[in-house]
Amino acid sequence: KTLYFASTRDGGFGGSDIWMTQKDSSGHWTNPVNVGKPINTYFDEQTPFIHPDGQTLYFSSYGHPGMGSADIFLSRKDANGKWSEPQNLGYPINTKDAEGSFYVSTDGKHAYFASDLKKQTDDYDLYYFNLPNELKPLPVNYLKGIITNAESGEKISADVQLIDLASGNVMNSFSSDPASGYYLISIPSGKNYALNVSKKGFLFHSENFSLADHNPSEPYELNIKLQPMKTGESVVLKNIFFETGSAELKKESTVELDKLISLLKENPTMKIEIGGHTDNVGSDNDNLALSENRAKSVYDYLIKVGVGAARLSFKGYGETKPIATNDTEEGRAQNRRTEFTVVSTQ
Repeated sequence: KTLYFASTRDGGFGGSDIWMTQKDSSGHWTNPVNVGKPINTYFDEQTPFIHPDGQTLYFSSYGHPGMGSADIFLSRKDANGKWSEPQNLGYPINTKDAEGSFYVSTDGKHAYFASDLKKQTDDYDLYYFNLPNELKPLPVNYLKGIITNAESGEKISADVQLIDLASGNVMNSFSSDPASGYYLISIPSGKNYALNVSKKGFLFHSENFSLADHNPSEPYELNIKLQPMKTGESVVLKNIFFETGSAELKKESTVELDKLISLLKENPTMKIEIGGHTDNVGSDNDNLALSENRAKSVYDYLIKVGVGAARLSFKGYGETKPIATNDTEEGRAQNRRTEFTVVSTQ
């Protein structure tokens, strides 16, 4: 959670500057940081509005080249956290008078702002317009759900990580509400994501999903059931990916593998079996060999990073343990999986 605000506090460039602060895992706000140049100038920057895309900042400024008094500008943050040179929204939004308090609808189609253009009173008037494409933020969607204890059904607070599968970058880290287990976040549309959910005393849970064809006006819903940590429980590693017909791990698997490594480090006495599974396409022998080779690839990765061999085993099950029908592509996709099973916790 990040908050942007304007302040005349010490440490700025002059006048009113835009600052930001983040809420940490304990629910406290960090010390504010000046967003710096090119956003702030030696004059006043005010009324910041960060769109739910988390990357498009609108603000008013007296310092950047404009049309008179305060004008409204936008700047976009790149993947490295660097802000672009502010862009004046231009006429007829900006005039020789003062404009500010810009707000964009979640779908990025409409905008509202305040202006003292008419000068009939000392007050500002509110204006509304359709936002041109070049001034629109990135399309966003909403991800929501409830996290519960898989055994008791109790709603729980858990730590959630949202990861961009293409880059491996963590897009957002947050916790579900302790009382309701509920979470709701905005995320850029059109991408493929991994979701990792963890809580001490539970096995972590992973999902992967795509927003490429999802309607931005409808939230994407993922309800998560966390399994308490105990012998015999299994977890499907949904973000382990292999090349087609191969046991070679794809680079997108790194995030999930690192999550498994963290679980083993946090529970140094835990022993697990890595199981490989296939659908029923192809011969029994080929499927058995492929599943075992894929399980061994995960095993080898864990050994390579220092997990003790005594804590690990692997086995290929081929097509013998389906968890869904093999009569549909969706079912076959679920059956092609890698999972781990807790052998012991002592």
